[in-house]
Amino acid sequence: MLADEGCREEVLEFCRAMPLVLEREDMVVVHACWHEGSADALRDLEQQDVTEVFDLFARQIASRIEAGGVVDADTIDQMEQNENPVKVLTSGMEVPAPEPFFAGGKMRTLERERWWESYDGADKKLVVFGHYWRRFMGEVAEEVSELHPEGFHPTGPDMFPGNAPNQLLGGSKKAMCVDFAAGVRYEERGMSLKEGSLGTHLAALRLPEMDVHLEDGRVLPAI
Repeated sequence: MLADEGCREEVLEFCRAMPLVLEREDMVVVHACWHEGSADALRDLEQQDVTEVFDLFARQIASRIEAGGVVDADTIDQMEQNENPVKVLTSGMEVPAPEPFFAGGKMRTLERERWWESYDGADKKLVVFGHYWRRFMGEVAEEVSELHPEGFHPTGPDMFPGNAPNQLLGGSKKAMCVDFAAGVRYEERGMSLKEGSLGTHLAALRLPEMDVHLEDGRVLPAI
């Protein structure tokens, strides 16, 4: 059921009041991607309404696309994503994929950048982020392989290959993704699987202990 206008406005007002980034001397909390240039671009603005800021950058990008005569679809998609600071912080940057892949109901030729691999932590800040649906791949149920012998990747290629789910990321070990794909549980329900069968969890990172608390009661050290 669609919300009425009053409910819609209430939700929008709530979202407008939410920060895009939380910062303190030793830590940054951001939804998807910590990108200093994008954060700086937002700090320089007087506007506080995130929708107005989003639209401002979208218009500027559209003007650059038109002025440059850009027609390549992937180039346009990258510009619209990577040059809008609101998009960068809330959904990350995109780069060309090695090969096309299917995700989100369509074939894609751009993939999400693993920005944490190059984050050097030079400012000593721990970056806590989500968005990328990290999963406990060792806990994926056998039924999933029976239903999908070719493998099941609801979000495209694994963003964290070779990393344990409770592992700090990047060469500096100063980045931590705490989104353990609870949003993928609709797929579990759709396949009549037990909750968690796709390696999904709801989790929180406790500081300064650096422990990952899972909804099933387990506590794992961030390593």
